[in-house]
Amino acid sequence: MTFSPENSVVSGAIGPGSNTGQKSPPVPQHGAKVDFLTVVFSSDRLAERGLSRVSLLLPGIFGLQPSDVRAGELRSKRWQFYKSSAVVVDSNGELVGRIGADGNGDTLCISLTGAACSYIRPEQWHSVRMQIEALGGRISRCDAAYDDYDGVFGTVRQHEARARETLTEQGGCMLFASGGTPPKTKFLDDHQGGTGCTLYVGSKGHKQLCIYEKGKQNGVAESPWVRYEARLYGKHCEISPEILTNPMKFLRGSYDYMHALLAGIGDGIACAVEYIKRTCDHKASAVARWLNRSAGKALYVFAEALGDQFEPFLRERVLREGMPTRFKRICKASNVAAYVRETINAERVQLCQS
Repeated sequence: MTFSPENSVVSGAIGPGSNTGQKSPPVPQHGAKVDFLTVVFSSDRLAERGLSRVSLLLPGIFGLQPSDVRAGELRSKRWQFYKSSAVVVDSNGELVGRIGADGNGDTLCISLTGAACSYIRPEQWHSVRMQIEALGGRISRCDAAYDDYDGVFGTVRQHEARARETLTEQGGCMLFASGGTPPKTKFLDDHQGGTGCTLYVGSKGHKQLCIYEKGKQNGVAESPWVRYEARLYGKHCEISPEILTNPMKFLRGSYDYMHALLAGIGDGIACAVEYIKRTCDHKASAVARWLNRSAGKALYVFAEALGDQFEPFLRERVLREGMPTRFKRICKASNVAAYVRETINAERVQLCQS
């Protein structure tokens, strides 16, 4: 069986109605993106194409530059069903994937997180798809995600309320039914704590939709940013490589509800730069608030006491070289300062105008 959006039976399911606070157009037009990818290849097929060395896999198949994302050496450390594995790290030294070899029917498995996938430019995904198809690769997992930065399609609580209204006695949800047994749903509530809620539909390992408050997860309690993420698994069906070049089509096709909700969105691939900018905006704001709460008063005293010597004091006694955990896995460390500077300057302009 092949998973394809055409397999989904479209119903009249729609998102939160006007009486629940859904905002009016304009509808955002940026596309969806691949946010997680696992592909299994035949080791013999890779050798035939001159890709037997681990160091050649990421640039040869995915077009990833070693300066951005690279694979380490294979070691005798079990991972999944493989006897040997190698870690995949980005330019900040963060773990963003794994490679498994030696086992599982003489295959090799490459798994890339969303952070690694973000280094693949939108125009490169066509080439990635062609390489995987040429090598006979089988996609065992792929996540298709869409970021509603401004909350145009409603809040997570509104979607959860709709789902709860259509629960059957057996616990399945008719709102997300796609011609088969209504899937189970689960809701994780932050109880107004500002850390974000998540609505799960379906089950891990088969097909699962996650709708969650990405902005709040990034540390901004009042953010309207909602992410819609379809996690597709190849254990019980074949995932078409088309998902790499048209992730929105597969996100909409995951459930009838998503088809109707995102019907007006184009099929283009999301620009990584916009996602990075939005993420840095939220992270910078969250860090500034944390700094204000944790050390604002102490820094104020030192500023009053030292006057013109305050900045040299900070550089000599307070600042430490390195990257805060919040900013890791977003982009290259060398680019973070530019994005943060842009965020802080924009906030200053807004304060002056208000």
